[in-house]
Amino acid sequence: MGATVTVGKKVAAFKSRNGKTGYVLFEQTYEKNCYPHHPHWSCVGLGYLEDVMARIFASGSSCEGGGLQGRGGCIKPESYIGDWLSEMATPLEMGNFRNKIAFGENFYATIPESLRERVLKGLEDEGFSEAVKALSGDGIEVALHDDIELIRAIYVKHRNELGPWRFIGRFDAVNQMEGFRSSDLGYTPGKDQTYKPQVPLMFAIDNEALILEQPNGTFRTSGAAYSCTATFVEGYGLTELAHPGTFRKSIKTFRDAVKTAPMASDETRIVVSVAGLPADQQYRRDRVQTLADHLGQKSTEFETSLGDVRRVANDDNHLIYHLMHMETLVWKPKLVSEPIQQESLFGETAFA
Repeated sequence: MGATVTVGKKVAAFKSRNGKTGYVLFEQTYEKNCYPHHPHWSCVGLGYLEDVMARIFASGSSCEGGGLQGRGGCIKPESYIGDWLSEMATPLEMGNFRNKIAFGENFYATIPESLRERVLKGLEDEGFSEAVKALSGDGIEVALHDDIELIRAIYVKHRNELGPWRFIGRFDAVNQMEGFRSSDLGYTPGKDQTYKPQVPLMFAIDNEALILEQPNGTFRTSGAAYSCTATFVEGYGLTELAHPGTFRKSIKTFRDAVKTAPMASDETRIVVSVAGLPADQQYRRDRVQTLADHLGQKSTEFETSLGDVRRVANDDNHLIYHLMHMETLVWKPKLVSEPIQQESLFGETAFA
């Protein structure tokens, strides 16, 4: 599967009817494995400041594993995010874009028919009863400046399933970028000079897999090393809003911690369980069952040690790989050599 290549970014902004500033993100991309390369513009985010910041950092997380690249190859999330924030400082003026929102079966439908029940329930929960009635029929005409709250209740609330390009189409986006830049609508915060990057305690299972401390003090697997950093980047948007200008140092600090995470020793305990796994996710239950079988356990509810798993793991059963994807396991880590001091994100400085 090829990477997406980003080649351009534009931010447009507007004053909504309620007086709040709204933003629209446009990005020019092409798929690396599709030839010839024809970059196209698309709307990739919209909403208030907190909405688009979350979107920028979520997209930036894809750079960590190489899923999102520049023309010259891999780029760091910090660079990608920095480019967006530069555009946010002097956005283009966005017109009061209008479109009809309706359910449909075709690929470019403003809302896919398959999401009807979920979207209507979400709107009802948010108090948009009139919009629910209109959408249950032929649809509803909306304007970006006037109906931003309704638009957010659809395209921000369901952002993992509904891209904003469905509302502001690819070709419409190009037309909307011919405007004046407005520093008055821009996002230009001062830099927080006092914020100290915070990193949770983490330990390596092997050279690729990590376990991280959770807010409740337990340790759980966080997958491959690059994935841990990507997850951190994805969730940093609101922290950046609270502490502007800290994302570069924080991401670097976290990435460095991942690279230097101490190896968990064979004495590390693992509490194995399928409790909490939905019944329809049999593949995840099968992973736990595979682990139990190789360890000679008669139940999927037991406690073992990392050393026991390492002793029976090999290239045929891929048990260490399975451990990386067992989110219900609770880990009780021990360092290879003690004491090694780390500073916990969730508490006082701790010795593991």
